[in-house]
Amino acid sequence: MTMWDILKIERTKDVSDIRNAYVDVLCETKPEEFSIPDFLATHEAYIRALIYARSGTDPNFEIPEDRGSLKITRGVIAYMEPIVRLRELTPPDASKALTPPEVVSRLDDIVRFYTSMMALHDDFYSRIEVENWKALLQSDLMRSQTIIRYLRLPLLASCAAEPLLPQNVWLYLDMVFQWSNPNFPMPKDYAEEMKILKTETDPRWNLSFARFRLTKKLPERTQVYDNEAESETWAYRKARRPSPYNTDFEMYAAYRKFARDAIIAGNGSAAERWFVRAANVFDGDSDLFVIYFDFIRGLRDRGEFTMTREMHLGIIERLLDFFPEHVNFLISRAEYYSDLGRFDKAIEEFKKIELQFPDSLTVLFKMALVYRESGRESDANRTLKLIEKRYKSVQERLRSGRSHSLDAVAMRSIMSENEEVFRTVTGKTKGKPRG
Repeated sequence: MTMWDILKIERTKDVSDIRNAYVDVLCETKPEEFSIPDFLATHEAYIRALIYARSGTDPNFEIPEDRGSLKITRGVIAYMEPIVRLRELTPPDASKALTPPEVVSRLDDIVRFYTSMMALHDDFYSRIEVENWKALLQSDLMRSQTIIRYLRLPLLASCAAEPLLPQNVWLYLDMVFQWSNPNFPMPKDYAEEMKILKTETDPRWNLSFARFRLTKKLPERTQVYDNEAESETWAYRKARRPSPYNTDFEMYAAYRKFARDAIIAGNGSAAERWFVRAANVFDGDSDLFVIYFDFIRGLRDRGEFTMTREMHLGIIERLLDFFPEHVNFLISRAEYYSDLGRFDKAIEEFKKIELQFPDSLTVLFKMALVYRESGRESDANRTLKLIEKRYKSVQERLRSGRSHSLDAVAMRSIMSENEEVFRTVTGKTKGKPRG
């Protein structure tokens, strides 16, 4: 049978029609007729039809006779379990004593709604669009607080099983189902799901999915992502530029998430492995490099930095591709040469940055540290005194908006950094300045 035979529709490239057909087939199946092999076949037909809709490949894909060879994700299982429990309530003779009457009266509608949620969540390129979730949740079911409360816990578990969603989607779902509302406390056995929710709604981890819409041609879908990444080398000199033809963004987003989770856990070796895997799939996403750079900078400051020099420089250079006038990334490149003991090169870089950012006293302070480390004590002291001399006029220029930088956010940041540098220098002028 072809995928269209199973979905009971004519060949189409309309993703909405494919999704609705998938939901129709699942909801039309009577509970007593439900079987795992048939569900696997229907799910495979759905996924293959989506691939055809976006890439035009395999227009008449045949679903294999051996249904046992087909696989589904953990996220689909997390949706199917509550759907099966809901379907078990639909027969007239099923016991519904513990189910709210308003839920009982709308069981078929709730089953369809939950199945539609599963279908949307299982389609990466649709689920990353918050408008698709808003359209689905316009259902009149969502006018009933009783039904929302009934679905609140199982839907959190379903979403948390496959949490690869943009933050704006998480925030929208949280608003609808009130997962983080303290007036509706969560049971203790939902601690892991709430931990996931907290991470996914934290502004610090708001990673962009905007680049993942280039879907003219998709590779074979990877059903399972190995959570034990093997060591790889980042081919940073062969950059994966944004392309509508050769990138599996779902795989990339999964690897980026694993890297982010390792960063949150403070696991440096795992973070590096997943960063490498993600960057080798796609390195056109500045978010990956920014979060990883911030992490390794912390490791460097704590003396825990173990990355190869080539990879370190590659990350800095890639960030400067994204942000060619970012003062902190320019400083990091100068510090890279200092770490290698190439002090003259580092000083040369710092002098270039000083000309580019005359209002940043951090540049002068870092240059003083390099002078001191290279044994040029008089140059270090001269540079520190220059910081004291310039501080007042530089801060006034920043406050008045007459700064070298026209970016208000950057000016506030530089002002704050200048204050910290001035406090450090004036407290330690005669000794070694804190770095």
